[in-house]
Amino acid sequence: MADKVKVEFELQMGEEGVRVAVSVPVAPVPVRRMLPLFQGLANQVVDAAVLDATKRDEEVSCKAGCGACCRHLVPISHPEARQIRALVDAMPEPRRTEVRARFAAAVARLEAEGLLPDVRGFDKLAQQEFLTVHPRYFKLGIPCPFLEDESCSIYPNRPLICREYLVTSPPELCFDVASPKVKRIPMPTFVSLAVANLEGTDPSDSRLALVLALEWTDAHAADAETTRPATEWIDALLEGLARKAPANNP
Repeated sequence: MADKVKVEFELQMGEEGVRVAVSVPVAPVPVRRMLPLFQGLANQVVDAAVLDATKRDEEVSCKAGCGACCRHLVPISHPEARQIRALVDAMPEPRRTEVRARFAAAVARLEAEGLLPDVRGFDKLAQQEFLTVHPRYFKLGIPCPFLEDESCSIYPNRPLICREYLVTSPPELCFDVASPKVKRIPMPTFVSLAVANLEGTDPSDSRLALVLALEWTDAHAADAETTRPATEWIDALLEGLARKAPANNP
């Protein structure tokens, strides 16, 4: 029997459509194995949004060397946390130890500032509460553990929401997280959110802060990952793409 099956689908978003044709495993797999496909889909959705912005004479101002958004409270899904853990574990020394130390330093700083409980549970917070946590987090200036020379050192493997966060306003405005002048490119849908909800977990507890990825995977090392045929994961993702993004979406 063939070990793969071809899947084709299209997302219609305004005037633009995103078409995907890919071969996926027939055997059940965890969501983590599907992330390369979902990352590619997110890239296509973002490209469509950027094209729309270009038609409005707006240009993406994000570029290497501007790491303001890399100091946000970045929400990632459980599968992405596992992917990040695998990525770090596969790094050669001494880089692996250095990156692990950055994760540990971020957790220690949050604990010292009394913000760790809120960051651990940010997805459960009411909107008004979250709106106070994110600026407090940003004010601490904690860089993403993968930020080096103000650029992403894992750019091809960066989280889904990092792909979906683009602005057309001047880069210097991004260093004021509360500035109403920061203009994000609107996304027609959020692949990051749909992926976070794939495993059937509590929607209010389906994401975690990127800086807690190693802490979370340590705590859940014994948990078995849910597996399903890849075609079922894709069907579930497409259903989720129609849902509205939550307010707690930095």
